[in-house]
Amino acid sequence: MQEPEIFEQPVADRTPAEDTLYNTGHLATPVDDDVSDEYHDFVFPEDRKLGTWSTAFLIINRVVGSGIYSTPSGIIHSINSVGITLIFWVIGGVMTFCLFVYLEYGTALPRSGGEKVYLERVYRKPRYLATCIFAVQFVLFAISTGNSISFSSYLLRAATGDAQDGSWLNRGIAMAAITVVCLIHSLAPRWGIWLSNCLGAFKLVLLSLLVCTGFAALSGRMEVPDPENFSSFHGPGWEWTASADTAGAAGGYALALLQVLYSYSGWENANYVLTEVRNPPKTLRRAAPIAISAVTILYVLANISYFAAMTKAEIADSKVIVAARFFENVWGKSAFVTRVFPLFIALSALGNVFAQSFAMPRVKQELAKEGILPYSRFWASDWPFNAPSGAILLHWIFTSVLILGSQTSDVYQFVTNVFIYSGNWIKVFLAVGLVYLNFAPSERWAEQRTTFRSSPLLTIFWIISLLFVLAAPFIDNGFLKTVPFYVVPTLGTSLLGIGTAYWLVWAKVLPALGYHIQHEIVQMPDGSERVKYKRVRPKKRNKRPGQWDRPRKPSVW
Repeated sequence: MQEPEIFEQPVADRTPAEDTLYNTGHLATPVDDDVSDEYHDFVFPEDRKLGTWSTAFLIINRVVGSGIYSTPSGIIHSINSVGITLIFWVIGGVMTFCLFVYLEYGTALPRSGGEKVYLERVYRKPRYLATCIFAVQFVLFAISTGNSISFSSYLLRAATGDAQDGSWLNRGIAMAAITVVCLIHSLAPRWGIWLSNCLGAFKLVLLSLLVCTGFAALSGRMEVPDPENFSSFHGPGWEWTASADTAGAAGGYALALLQVLYSYSGWENANYVLTEVRNPPKTLRRAAPIAISAVTILYVLANISYFAAMTKAEIADSKVIVAARFFENVWGKSAFVTRVFPLFIALSALGNVFAQSFAMPRVKQELAKEGILPYSRFWASDWPFNAPSGAILLHWIFTSVLILGSQTSDVYQFVTNVFIYSGNWIKVFLAVGLVYLNFAPSERWAEQRTTFRSSPLLTIFWIISLLFVLAAPFIDNGFLKTVPFYVVPTLGTSLLGIGTAYWLVWAKVLPALGYHIQHEIVQMPDGSERVKYKRVRPKKRNKRPGQWDRPRKPSVW
């Protein structure tokens, strides 16, 4: 076998053409004879690629999980104001429309990997640092624990009337759910997409039912006690302070905004799988605004519906069953409210698990294909049905660890808050990087970007909003009862340090032990190219001057 050519220039020195082509393949070409049986090429056929509506439903299915049916309780608990709650949901929608940052990145660099690809394009020095930090954050916390547990809780509530949070039965059902979903995506990828699309459409119908019911109550067509949330804009529901403690109020506002952003999170889902999207720049420009516009409108209307039939205290006391309590207030304690509707919410959460388990492993596979992860050959595998089965297994492992380790009722909020908090650091880096690319005269970004442009003012607004969300949770807010308030921001921020430590080992310590890191550009069967990092031992001299031993073959970590 002819070994691929090794290019000595660093990744930062790639030309724009090489940068655009890099990593568009699905799996690596064999790098040496020892691994030729473990790697093979696979280029997605057009009939397996996602169109506009499949891409839109991939986003909707990821964004709309159980959050809109659960998080309003924590939000009103944190800020104690109807007015500010509605404003926060609008702000969350506006911040979500900062997906224009992701659209500009995605249309200029239309390949799978999402933030990994964009960070590598912006932060080229120190080499590999941004990739290692993102790898640690994404592998550890880009998982489906929260929605798997939410599915289990609502399913148990539908069957027995009790969610049994933290019980082994709850955790066992969550484990079964994530296992079945991962098996479907690994062994029957077409069925995985079909089921994901169906659940996405079902979510829109379910949200529409909630909105229509709420507005019927608001108009007086249903006999519901008036919670007096909209009787006066100067009434008790429209205070502008959450508590007398200003610092505590700021912490509560930040935590509330964090939960709003979690409910909107997932709009970057399509960027993770652009290699599997048909005509990515055009499709992404259409699908993302369609999906986010629909979700934003429905979210704001859903919150108005809650306040039309429930008092602030009722919402705050409902915990994760806000929607169930809402329908109970409107329709009474019927079988539909106590049994059927929790089952519907469980299916909504399951749809989120399907969307996460489809997209997130694609990013982890991209990390494995480049050799960033230990045992990369295994995690990059697409055996046996041309799906990222190795990365799906990695996703399943970390999801399962947190499911089995969860023993408190706060686990859903804790896991989701850590994921969103650590992910917000990545988003800040991306937004700052885009501002830099747009204004740095020495950069060649103009040669790569398409006609799509993100407004710099919108990007700067996003940066300021994210910095507030990152700073304020360090103030005591009293929301999580079983976990100290500082654990979420401390753990989320510490991932930056953990990623840096991993980079020091991977890019500094290993070279000191006799390896050096280089990359190769491998040409795929369709003419595209991708990059693979390798640890390579230096050549050794023979006893005779000027002679060289036969070099060892590259060892891929």
